[in-house]
Amino acid sequence: YKLGNEVAANHEEEWIIPFNGRIVDVIIDAETAPAGSSSIYDVNINGTTIYTTQGNRPTLAADDTGYYSESGEPEVTALRVGDILSYDCDQIGSGTAATRVKVCIVVQAL
Repeated sequence: YKLGNEVAANHEEEWIIPFNGRIVDVIIDAETAPAGSSSIYDVNINGTTIYTTQGNRPTLAADDTGYYSESGEPEVTALRVGDILSYDCDQIGSGTAATRVKVCIVVQAL
């Protein structure tokens, strides 16, 4: 979980996974909306996206606040001991970036 203003960047936050598990959900929320274009986030395991269908990545439409929507669930969810789980912001609003963004990646131990 992280709270902050949106910045387009790779590997905004990274964690080493200490157990075998699976990603259950990705929840992202913004207090203020992006302007000009949508904001898009991605989640990666060892540097590779979990959304092999890129259109499924969490997206917040321009001028909208609240939860980012996924067009579909991620195709890759399995985690193993030692994997590096990370997220990044692939696209921010072209006029104004969203603010007070909260990211939560829900992981279940197996």
